[in-house]
Amino acid sequence: MLAQIKFSSVFQQYLNKYLFSHPNLYNALILENRFFADYRCRMLQQMHTLAKRLDPFKLCPFSFYFWFLIEPYNAIGVSISSHKDVDVHWRQQMEPNETIYLIFDILKLQLPFPLTLLLLFSGSGLVIMDGVFRLLESAAGNYADNTGKPALRSLAPFKLLPKMSIYFPVIDSYTSIGFLTIDFRHLEISIKQVMEPNETIVSLIRFIDVYAPFPLQLSVMILSVGLFITGQINNLITKTGEDLLRELNYSTN
Repeated sequence: MLAQIKFSSVFQQYLNKYLFSHPNLYNALILENRFFADYRCRMLQQMHTLAKRLDPFKLCPFSFYFWFLIEPYNAIGVSISSHKDVDVHWRQQMEPNETIYLIFDILKLQLPFPLTLLLLFSGSGLVIMDGVFRLLESAAGNYADNTGKPALRSLAPFKLLPKMSIYFPVIDSYTSIGFLTIDFRHLEISIKQVMEPNETIVSLIRFIDVYAPFPLQLSVMILSVGLFITGQINNLITKTGEDLLRELNYSTN
């Protein structure tokens, strides 16, 4: 039940006389009421426009990088930025404390969607294999320290396994934030910024190191892969629908 407030007629008459005897106050109240009425309408229009433009699929990760390290300061990376765009990069460390990097584009490829998915799942599998091996190596080292037995030696093929970087958009594709998996316990959060309009040179600044339980990192990796595939399927469906509408409009005209 809504509450109702009633004013007496005497109070209303007094208020009217007071406002008419002070025209500046009366005009200010009227103008302020009109201003806020228009302001509320503009706010509702902007919220309606924002709701139309808001696309949750734009929050999906838009690029995956698989880095093959070249000790001590370089790396070669393969990035997947859409269902058909695969790029090859060169990463250069700019200072000894591993905070600032520069990424240069070497090669751009257009691949079929199934082949892109194959690269994505193959790279993810190699990253998971690297994390599992590092966990086994750490456990074997702790066991050797406690028992005095020789530890598990690092096998050469496992040193060639890649690291994964996942980036989420902040400002279109020019600025993004993401994380690099060092192993299943350690990851680095960094900001990626395009240095020139043609997106050939990219800066990478690492600013947070996170140590988390390995199930959490593994779940984030799998969830990111799923979100990336979902976003790319949505883009593919949207593009197919736009092409069909364009063909229908062309045929009717």
